[in-house]
Order: sequence, then structure tokens, then C-alpha cells
Amino acid sequence: MLATAESPRAHSHRPDSAWTRALWQDRAQAPEVRLAAAIGWLCLTNEPVPDALHATVDALAAQERARAMDPWMTAVGCGESGLLRCVRRMLHSEEPEPCDAP
Repeated sequence: MLATAESPRAHSHRPDSAWTRALWQDRAQAPEVRLAAAIGWLCLTNEPVPDALHATVDALAAQERARAMDPWMTAVGCGESGLLRCVRRMLHSEEPEPCDAP
């Protein structure tokens, strides 16, 4: 899912975010698909982030799921998984870096 979302961005044609938006909003999709689609949508668009996307990502980006996705989203140290760092940097940039926190 993440690679599919990134592919159009790497090439010269205009990416279409409608497909990824539909996937992260679809509650019938597996949580991992919805989460990957939400991150993909964030990478593909400069649109304001909808409140529904914040809620979806915050609900789906749990520690257990982060550990399961770590083979695809490399851990970054300081005890934070790649997924949780990605979510924090994209949606919660006001939060301090884990290594900078007292």
C-alpha cells in the first residue's frame, strides 16, 4: 500500500489521492490497509488534514500494529518504532523528539 502510494510521486505524472482517501475511510478494509492508505494520502497531497484522518490514524497506530509494521518501517531508535515516528512527525509535529524529552 505504501509503495503504491509513493510510486506516482516518484514519477512525472500527477498523483491521484482519491483512491488512498477511499481506502483509509473504508471501515471494511483491514486496519493495516487503512493505516497505510492514510499515510500514503498524507504523502500524496497538500490538502489540509481532515479530523477524520487524525482520528483514524490515532486509533490505528497502536504499539502492537507499530511492531508488526516495523519490518517495513524501520525503527529509528530512542525506543520509538518507525510507524509511530512517522505518525508523530506528520500529524503531531508539536510533540518533542523522544530523545529530546526529559
